[in-house]
Amino acid sequence: MSTASPEAKIKVRKQPPLLLALVPFICLIAIMLPSVIILGADPQIPLIICTAVTSVIAICFLGRGWQEIEDSMIETNTMAMQANFIIMIVGCLVATWIAGGIVPGMIYYGLKLFSPSVFLALLPVICAIIAVSTGSAWTTAGTMGAAAMGIAAGLGIPPAIAAGAVVTGASFGDKLSPLSDSTNLAAGVAGTKLFDHVRHMLYSTIPSFLIAVSIFAVIGSRYSADSVDTSQIDVILSTLEASFNITPLIFIAPLSVILMIVFKVPAIPGMLGGTVIGFCFALAQGNPLGDILSQMIYGVQLSSGNEMVDALLNRGGMQSMMFTISLVICALAFGGAVKAAGCLDTIIAAILKRCHSRGSIMTANVFTCIAMNFMAADQYMSIVIPGQMYKKVYEKLNLAPKNLSRVLEDSGTLTSGIVPWSTCGAVYLATLGISAFQYAPYCFLAIINPLISILYAFTGWTLAPLDPSKPIKKSITVEEMNQS
Repeated sequence: MSTASPEAKIKVRKQPPLLLALVPFICLIAIMLPSVIILGADPQIPLIICTAVTSVIAICFLGRGWQEIEDSMIETNTMAMQANFIIMIVGCLVATWIAGGIVPGMIYYGLKLFSPSVFLALLPVICAIIAVSTGSAWTTAGTMGAAAMGIAAGLGIPPAIAAGAVVTGASFGDKLSPLSDSTNLAAGVAGTKLFDHVRHMLYSTIPSFLIAVSIFAVIGSRYSADSVDTSQIDVILSTLEASFNITPLIFIAPLSVILMIVFKVPAIPGMLGGTVIGFCFALAQGNPLGDILSQMIYGVQLSSGNEMVDALLNRGGMQSMMFTISLVICALAFGGAVKAAGCLDTIIAAILKRCHSRGSIMTANVFTCIAMNFMAADQYMSIVIPGQMYKKVYEKLNLAPKNLSRVLEDSGTLTSGIVPWSTCGAVYLATLGISAFQYAPYCFLAIINPLISILYAFTGWTLAPLDPSKPIKKSITVEEMNQS
């Protein structure tokens, strides 16, 4: 009597042909893009519809059971539980930092210190420093990013360009921070040491960031002091002074968060610590205790008499982040259904069947990560699935795992923020008030970094061998790829 292991059964189960494997993604594009772009709908319902379509395909055509599909959806969502906790805490942190005068203070001092010509060049650098220190692009966008949008408005800089600069700096810092969940995830999936992964990313990320900052400097040079409506800035400053008690003490809050990270406080306790500090500042501003607790749930509702200030500061709260959490759950449910159906296995196998050279395989890896961001709508899926699929191929090419982890971040992590219906796109919309449809053309890092990664793939520059005693292979045959 056969006693085949569960793993053996999985290996022989029916796999979808390529055309059938593409149906869920064709469905995603056909439903998602018109719904979001033309109808202005949110992405959750299109994702649920596509998940249902994928489940029907898996059950009716591939013999999968519903329990297997459901388990896969739960498993993929389990990976994002920490992210969901962080998202909720960020909502509370943003509310307390606004109520406590921290974000308004950053706007106030920013309007006094920045000039339009240097603002765009400095903004991504400042956001990068904060993101490296905190390990969170989302927290950076919710704090310094929210403040920067107010500064940009006062300086007469279009909000889409300012948001692009914020996302560029926040993504850069998050990517290189050893405290970042995506950084740790990429290293873990590829099977490399965290700090080896971070150091290896410097070769592609630093040049990309320098180019991006240079472009922002050129754009910023077009905005002179003459283009600034100083009367509008004066009104904003006077409104902030009347609404909040602003002192340099506000910088204790971001410095305290940075110190908690330096002393290796885990991400969730660190963000909670930042929220507690914001809570104390909110009390010091004279806000009643009950109001602060309500703001942490429902956000700040300021009535300053200045529409621009109110629009900028009326945000935050845990409830404001529930949209993002629901998007994460729906996106990963779709990814789980696709994974259970075996569609990704079939698609990746088809890609590798046509790509034999090192450059073409690594380029396919780049575009697979980008495609996963657009189709699965979550950066975790763009790291986990391509990482699992390409890991064996990198080994056959004698490429060290840190090459794979770098590509996953170059193309997966960095491009997630330019997808409007992705988790990152939703967070940036919630914190910056600008859709990725508007700021994506100004996310220069997300455009440049994948191109540099492809350049390295074809030239071999900065690539590290798995076995230093052997050369990195320039190509691989189908037979070699199929060998166990």
